[in-house]
Amino acid sequence: MPPAFQSHGPGRPAPDARISRVGMACLASALLALAGCATAPKVDQIPQFRQGVVIADQQTTQAFVEINSFLRERQIDRVVLQPSISETQFITVLAPEDVEKWHRAFGLMDKYAQSLQALLDPKIREGVEHELVGLGEAIGTVGDDQLPSGVAAGFSTLGGLLIQIKTQRDAMAAIRKADPGVQAVFKTMMAAIGEDKDDAIRGTVRSSWQVVLAGKSAQFLRAKSEADKREISLSFISTLDQRDARDLSLVSLRRSLGLLADAHAELAAGRANGARDLLAILQAEHARWTERQKEIDKARIEEAAKHEGES
Repeated sequence: MPPAFQSHGPGRPAPDARISRVGMACLASALLALAGCATAPKVDQIPQFRQGVVIADQQTTQAFVEINSFLRERQIDRVVLQPSISETQFITVLAPEDVEKWHRAFGLMDKYAQSLQALLDPKIREGVEHELVGLGEAIGTVGDDQLPSGVAAGFSTLGGLLIQIKTQRDAMAAIRKADPGVQAVFKTMMAAIGEDKDDAIRGTVRSSWQVVLAGKSAQFLRAKSEADKREISLSFISTLDQRDARDLSLVSLRRSLGLLADAHAELAAGRANGARDLLAILQAEHARWTERQKEIDKARIEEAAKHEGES
């Protein structure tokens, strides 16, 4: 009798069979372990992601408004030295309609996060998958001119993936399905902000600051006294500091968008703790940015008071 079929007592499998069962058990355990790494997030973990989206939305609006405000002040400094004044001398770098486009984009992402939150809640899960599909279809109707420049492509990817969810009632599967689209949205948002100081919105803002600095350089050349040159030099340095601070606000926003993308990727992989840690970093980033804003505002007020005192 071949060894594989030798008897080893009642109810006892042959060694090869026993090894095979052990191997299968190990394989099953490994598969279960891998599956365990992708467990669905809890219902209270999506609100953290939603909060991150809201924070990034607020950060964007505040950054854009502050950039416009600071540049307006510097434009006034330049215009008061001109023989006449006109509307063309005041440029709004980031128009209100551009700010609204960013707000609309974040609103779509918040709607997505809201649907996922409902999908994870057994009390209100019914029909949510249809809402996700409906959101995908709605995204498809949003024109390029209604979203920030370059961002529409990312939303197009997300919308197409949401439509594919159809009758999917498994939150984990829905998050996995949507993740490439979410990554595309945040990636295009980051690109729209600008990877480099001379790129995209960062580049546009920097160019506007360069015009202001050029005006101060012209003032310096026309200055007659050493006292005037010193005052203009101090103003030039202050403008450089303000320019760099405004750029740092955009860098901070870009970092927040990257953290949101990474947090969603962690949720899609079932690593809720990783997502929670990344969202905590995002909140800390926003807190640092807010403190920096307060410092800039304080210096701004002090400088304005100084000029009023001198006049």
